[in-house]
Amino acid sequence: MKDGPEQKVKQYCVKIRKEIQHWKDINQNGCNDPFWSDGCNMNLTRNHIIYAQEQVRKICEENQIPLPEEYYLAVPPEVDMNYMANLKQKERVAQIFYGGYVPVRKKYYYDEQQMSLF
Repeated sequence: MKDGPEQKVKQYCVKIRKEIQHWKDINQNGCNDPFWSDGCNMNLTRNHIIYAQEQVRKICEENQIPLPEEYYLAVPPEVDMNYMANLKQKERVAQIFYGGYVPVRKKYYYDEQQMSLF
């Protein structure tokens, strides 16, 4: 049995909240990806949020369903691709930045309650 539009919207809403939490966790603690920087993973997660919000908008418009709260949650900021949240992971940092790039140390601020205009 196929999920109805309301069920699809609910699934995307859950995904949006999970991805936002994942972005925050990477920003706070870093991740364990041995090949890609935290910034790269954070931007990928950000793209997942944007995609899910766009799917919610499309489904709601097509089915005259009110937009849920998750649609209006602010998208986390795009971060520097060389950002590393946890420089204590020395082997990981050395492997990712073997080409001589310098990891970015700046912490990023994100307020999910800040309404987005886009």
